[in-house]
Amino acid sequence: MKDFLKVTIREAGELAKDYFEKGVSFEVKSHLADLLTVADVKTSEYIVNAIKEKYPDHSITSEELEESINPGAEFEWVIDPIDGTRNFAVGIPMWCIIIALVHNGETILGAVYNPIGNQLFFAERGHGATVNNMPIKVGDKDDFEMAIANFSRMPYKGEVYGHRIEEYKHFLDKLNRDTSSWIHQFGSMLPMCHMAAGGIDFCVQNAGLDHDYLAPALIAREAGCTVTDSEGNEWKRGRQDIVATNPKLHPKVMELFN
Repeated sequence: MKDFLKVTIREAGELAKDYFEKGVSFEVKSHLADLLTVADVKTSEYIVNAIKEKYPDHSITSEELEESINPGAEFEWVIDPIDGTRNFAVGIPMWCIIIALVHNGETILGAVYNPIGNQLFFAERGHGATVNNMPIKVGDKDDFEMAIANFSRMPYKGEVYGHRIEEYKHFLDKLNRDTSSWIHQFGSMLPMCHMAAGGIDFCVQNAGLDHDYLAPALIAREAGCTVTDSEGNEWKRGRQDIVATNPKLHPKVMELFN
């Protein structure tokens, strides 16, 4: 299944990249942070069809499927065909393909592919994380001095987005006031993978869903990161808020919520 995942996500990425380079129109689903392009649909169809052909008894959950296929199966593939659709739609090359494989409720494989940079981040539970088959490891920065932060906050309540809004306003106020961190909002889950590889120092986000988080969370953990919710509990599926960094810096990041 590992080889299948690596091949399929790369093939899907090249399909999406072709749409990106040609340019696509988009439609608004629920609001301007929730867009849809033909590339989302076609990339999802490509991945779903590949899985159905190879593993017809497996469950498949995709952001672009109205209902899961074979719900309740032992194995479940969870797909975000294009993460960072708003970036994709307006020509910003900060987007990726995300696929996780879940076995009896536990994420066992995670892949995040950046077609523009030709970077495949990959993790197998208990076997570490890699980028293009080279091992990666989280950094060890233990303070905020010029730390690179990826902070993503939805500032409003909605049917899906904007979890723990007031806590995240408070966090951002303290992050701006009390630290010298470089604060970025990249609009995709790629930063969590770059954190796992030692580039970014911490990631904090309040508006993701399972298809966004499952694979990057596994990659981060397998690279040595601490990954929790904003209350400090181990991050689990279904939780929309996530805090990820190295074990030294994590307690200090959590203090900013107080």
